[in-house]
Amino acid sequence: MPVTLATSTPQVQANLQNAVSSSSTDKSIKLPDYQERRLNDVGITVKYNAELSSQKVESSLKAVSIHRVVNNEVAVTTNALHSIIPPGSDVVINRSAPHITPASPSQTVAGTHQSVLETKTSLSSLPDSAFSVIEGTWHDANTVSIAAPGNVFGASGCLSCADVLLEIPMVTELSPAFEDVTQAFGVKVFDKGETVPVKFDKCDLNVVEYQITPANHQYSLEEANGFFVERHEFPHIFMASSDQDEIVITVGKQIKDDQFALANIKVPDGKAIMLPGGTIHTDSLSRGNIVIMLTECVGADTVLMHDKDSQPITLRVDSSERIGLAEWHL
Repeated sequence: MPVTLATSTPQVQANLQNAVSSSSTDKSIKLPDYQERRLNDVGITVKYNAELSSQKVESSLKAVSIHRVVNNEVAVTTNALHSIIPPGSDVVINRSAPHITPASPSQTVAGTHQSVLETKTSLSSLPDSAFSVIEGTWHDANTVSIAAPGNVFGASGCLSCADVLLEIPMVTELSPAFEDVTQAFGVKVFDKGETVPVKFDKCDLNVVEYQITPANHQYSLEEANGFFVERHEFPHIFMASSDQDEIVITVGKQIKDDQFALANIKVPDGKAIMLPGGTIHTDSLSRGNIVIMLTECVGADTVLMHDKDSQPITLRVDSSERIGLAEWHL
């Protein structure tokens, strides 16, 4: 799917206008008002849902707002703060802003984000074409600490890989094994109107929209010391702000002490993907305006993917006809 190249200014206003237009025939949908906040320390203006507590807005924007530039081109920037999910809540998926909202008591469902991991689908049951297996050793930041300007959680460790180029297959909704792959890697896709079991009880979860451009690939290699994967206690939810944006989530699973399985999952248009806490992942291959549920209240075990000589390896997605991936991801 083609995407619009990034500009140096956030793009959320156009998306909100599109949401208002597309929902105008449904009188039951009340879209929130958005206000702007200038973040001088980051150098950007961010929109936020005016229905949110002003005290929480201040805290959340300070924690989640970023602006990354490489060679005068925006790589990643914060567009908007859409909602704040209180501890212990489930969430509901919406096509229009604010996209991910707290579930009411009547919408709450059984289970938590960890319930998604309860599956009988194994990696061994998947076709070999659905994922890659890499040899590598995971060193957390307490063992090996590497400078990583792009890591919002602080110090990064290292995933020391045997290869210098890693090609990861892409699995899409059209792939015969799509549902099996998501189950085997312990993640789940949800549609609009569905309730996602979350119930993370440590702190609030922020629903933030970021603009991720093709320059993010260059930023990772030239400014951030390489591509990363991470795992953390809190769950993630990713969804595209519009059909013009594309979410590709790399998910991983440790097979042995020095062996990992990796797959790229393209999230279907209009849907969201939930990654339970503890899932190995990165969103580095996503492009466009991406809505993410995350928090800064607990840390993350983030590792940069380097080769045996401590040089960043290159991530590449499989663009064969077998997968049918657009070339702009390379």
